[in-house]
Amino acid sequence: MPEAVFVVHLDDYQGFIVEKRYPASFTLNEKVLNLIFYEHEKEGKENLRYTEVETFRVASFVDKAHHGWMVCFVLGPEEQLESLRRPILGMGRLILELMIEAPETVRLEHILERQSSLDEIGEEQKYAQVFLTPSSALLLEKMESEGVEKAAKISIWLKGQVQTDSVDLREVIKPLMDSGLVKVEVIGKTTETVFLLRDLFGYRAPPVKAITKAKESVPQLAAKYLEQVTQFFTPPPPSKGYNPTIPSDDPNSPVFEDRERISRVLSKSLRYTVLNCLREEPLTTRQIADKTELPEEVVQNALSTLQSDHVTAEIGEGTWALLTDPVMETFMPEFILPVIAKKLSAKEIGPDIARRHLELLSEAWSGRK
Repeated sequence: MPEAVFVVHLDDYQGFIVEKRYPASFTLNEKVLNLIFYEHEKEGKENLRYTEVETFRVASFVDKAHHGWMVCFVLGPEEQLESLRRPILGMGRLILELMIEAPETVRLEHILERQSSLDEIGEEQKYAQVFLTPSSALLLEKMESEGVEKAAKISIWLKGQVQTDSVDLREVIKPLMDSGLVKVEVIGKTTETVFLLRDLFGYRAPPVKAITKAKESVPQLAAKYLEQVTQFFTPPPPSKGYNPTIPSDDPNSPVFEDRERISRVLSKSLRYTVLNCLREEPLTTRQIADKTELPEEVVQNALSTLQSDHVTAEIGEGTWALLTDPVMETFMPEFILPVIAKKLSAKEIGPDIARRHLELLSEAWSGRK
């Protein structure tokens, strides 16, 4: 494994600050940091680079979601980046998230020795980003009614909605494209067209799998666990409980507000890691820390935050379980098929666009149940 690791933060006033390093005796100069850091500015959101500078062979990791931060791994003379790419990416993600959320818990030597890591964000987290970006959520609603539309027309509409000419459609549409909800293609010579391929619904599901497993793993707590979940979803009258299927066009309705809340839960990688661990069964804080390789303090903080968001509950002394399971579910937008036909009849779109939309829908959903 790498001989050394250090974490750098670029401060607007003080320049580069080495926030953490291992071993403590490891030294480097600002020239090296400059050469490594600014090469990353040319790259995308998350990237890993290899640099040979002075006597160092450095694998450096940045994530544009954490602007100004960089994790560097100093490789030994016989080590090759390609063979270490996956563990270094995982360790880099974990270190950055911990430095942002709980820097006092970062133990570089332990992370390096155990190769503790954090997974790349998955589909659920990408979907959550749509609802956390107000203009993107607004654009999804627009596409739900339009199905297919020219990008130029959407751009004009969006500027009218947000009352500014500075809105960048490419930035707004990016979360939808990254998550596969829409696709943008050039049809004809110059016409950029936006196609809706998937619709998205965010809600809380009962943690059925964890409840079932609790009967085996913690039978003495299973009844209490089921009671707490039931109390949330179907409490005795006059309480109404939780029902995300009640239609509402009010942007201030509890359903929309809760959708944003669970999106925030899913978007935070450390909390998401803890949540995902509890989807299987109830666990103690120590068990979660062992399974996730997160510091126990971080796990406890995540559990407390998730509890305040009605996602987790302590069902016994030190034993935690999911109270609700935040879900981001996609489905085929069959409701847009009549819209496509209507637009074609009214000559709002041509046969080439209608045909291409059906092809894209078929490609997106063929083989899916």
